[in-house]
Amino acid sequence: MTSNIPESLNAATVAAREVLVTILLECLRGLLKDWAYTNRKLAQKTMTRLTPIAEQALTNNFVYSLRLTVKPANEYLFEVFKEDKSWIVNLKERTCTCNRFQKDEMPCGHALAVMKEMNIDPYDYCSHYYTTKVWLETYDATVYPVGKQQH
Repeated sequence: MTSNIPESLNAATVAAREVLVTILLECLRGLLKDWAYTNRKLAQKTMTRLTPIAEQALTNNFVYSLRLTVKPANEYLFEVFKEDKSWIVNLKERTCTCNRFQKDEMPCGHALAVMKEMNIDPYDYCSHYYTTKVWLETYDATVYPVGKQQH
């Protein structure tokens, strides 16, 4: 299992690399068809607002946030502390000095500490790309079977 798409395709087509290019392409088409179907079915069964991986990341960030202290500077700017370290969270700009909030487009633990303190829904600060709706739309297209070609 890897998150690198070329490595995944390379591992999945190791046997097909020794054949004609048309057979290799048919192998790749079949893999994409299977992956799209499997991921579409998984997305249809998901009952959370975010994809399972995004939901788990948000949960992990929330658990981390429970050990943090929040001090407001104004209605959108906060300093978050853990022992001798501190971070600045700007809810208006969706940034944190740890850079995870802006990079992941999902609240980091520091931002979640602020949101918990302010009673703000963290889902409103997650990129729409993490939503189950977008995940389902990603696999909405059908990769059609071709069938055996007669020569």
